[in-house]
Amino acid sequence: MLHTTARYRIFIHLIGIISILLILSSASFAGERLVIQLKDFTKTEIKCGGFILPKDQSVHVYSLGGGNRKSSFSNSDMYAYGWIINADSREVVWQMERSNTRSQDNFRKFDDDIFLKKGSYEIYFAGYAYGGSSVFSNFNLNIDRRKPSEGDKYYNRGFFNWLEEMFSDDYERDWKKIAKNWEISLFVDSNSDEITTFNVPKEFQNILFKATHLGEDVHIRQRFLLNKEFPIQIYAIGEKDNNRTFADYGWIINVKTRQRIWDFEKSGYNQAGGADKNVLFNETINFPAGEYLLYYVTDDSHSFLDWNSAPPADPFNYGITLFTKNGVDKDQFKLLQASEEKNIIAQIVKVTDDESRSTTFTLKEETPVRIYALGERSNNGRDMADFGWIINTKTREKVWTMEEEETEHAGGADKNRMVDQIITLPKGTYTVFYQTDDSHGYNDWNLSAPFDPEHWGITIYGEGESFNMSNVEKNVSQRESGVIAQIVMAGDNANKTERFSLDKSTRVRIYAIGEGQNREMYDYGWIENASTGNVVWEMTYSMTFHAGGGRKNRSVNTTITLDKGNYILHYESDDSHSYGDWNTTPPDDPTMWGITLYDAEK
Repeated sequence: MLHTTARYRIFIHLIGIISILLILSSASFAGERLVIQLKDFTKTEIKCGGFILPKDQSVHVYSLGGGNRKSSFSNSDMYAYGWIINADSREVVWQMERSNTRSQDNFRKFDDDIFLKKGSYEIYFAGYAYGGSSVFSNFNLNIDRRKPSEGDKYYNRGFFNWLEEMFSDDYERDWKKIAKNWEISLFVDSNSDEITTFNVPKEFQNILFKATHLGEDVHIRQRFLLNKEFPIQIYAIGEKDNNRTFADYGWIINVKTRQRIWDFEKSGYNQAGGADKNVLFNETINFPAGEYLLYYVTDDSHSFLDWNSAPPADPFNYGITLFTKNGVDKDQFKLLQASEEKNIIAQIVKVTDDESRSTTFTLKEETPVRIYALGERSNNGRDMADFGWIINTKTREKVWTMEEEETEHAGGADKNRMVDQIITLPKGTYTVFYQTDDSHGYNDWNLSAPFDPEHWGITIYGEGESFNMSNVEKNVSQRESGVIAQIVMAGDNANKTERFSLDKSTRVRIYAIGEGQNREMYDYGWIENASTGNVVWEMTYSMTFHAGGGRKNRSVNTTITLDKGNYILHYESDDSHSYGDWNTTPPDDPTMWGITLYDAEK
């Protein structure tokens, strides 16, 4: 038999345990009926429930969450909290905050009535982080509840993965003990009318397309067709990154014109609740009849699968939804299968670091073409580091280039840029170039990759219903007819010659590119009369003009007359900045670094 004192100690201990359970428990309060209870967030980051109020009335909300303590050096954030949104307007009607809660042990507690109008509501609770504090600051550490496996790109991302290695699993036990008791419960008066519940989120009516619950590194491309003009409601939730550029976002283009009809990044978006970086677009856009292509992309963090900051108020709709308010219009909308790449005239893709590639094609008639290019903006934000351009192969004149001010964000890092436009090229032969610098190339990204990494480079497509590939000759030799002599793609320390003969007096076009600065040429060409040894023409700085790229790239394009006879074409270069080994931006026509003589009459 236990001694009286021992029994008393056991009794006191039991009273203490019961007191704690009463504090943490949300068993039904007297005279009230439990409608929804969301509890235990050790394995789930967000839980939710929907309910319908048949009349205006008060409801009782009891919730235990978490928030950092106030200090003289920083504010407090709630890292585990609940909120309620109107299921029809998707707007927040109540949220658990530091100002409406009180501290209780390691929790923040809300226990009060709130008044709601008749209607449908959704109640949420999120425990996205684990909070702590020091003398100087508060901090929240993201909790990724997914179980990583070896080889997973996010293997070491979770907070406890590295914390356990450095310290012990005590921290995880402490967090689980607290997270197990996080909860939100909704009560109504036991005499009130029956409260109907529903699955969250409440669906929009007349949905045309929906891509929600989006995780990391999602790249969506969806074509659709409108048989007539009608308005479409776009409801999209995304993320702005730390540089205030977009990380999770979308856009819609007209397939025929390649123009962006809607762009999350440039639209009138609003804050979406939760962290400041959560953004919302919820507007109606009028779409003419035609074919469209919707893009939606996400980066490598802060998604429906794991929020690294407070989630948006409508987390289960994270992504994009298209719907119409007129059910009749729904029949005029059709989703299309992704089309295979076709009508490719020229393509240079999957370009890696320090590459300079080119390809040449001929158009037998004037042709509209679509140029789709992805590249990298330079650190100064004004120029391109990885980019493409097109020249007329015969005249060597540039006809198109990837200019930074004409690019759009290509997903991932802000420096990833893209162009998707249609131009018309006259009949003729063209050479396409693509140049990269020494970093952030295909499969070796130093920041987040673009949404379409396989197309890092440039692709030219034939465009229009009348386009016919029979009018295209691909992979044409760059050496045009009419070339008398040529020394090109000259490297460092070159000293090259080529002999040629003229059987009559001939007008000769000279096209040469070399290096020069301070009124002196370092890479240059000249023509020597083979019989006399006299120099009959020489490339000097004063006759050159800027050849594109670095300022020291110099070019000459002139015509002279040479008498009948034998000649030697020379080209000489110094020990730096030449074809394939540029120490600044290459010229617009890099493969012609050297000298070429053409018969001007051909």
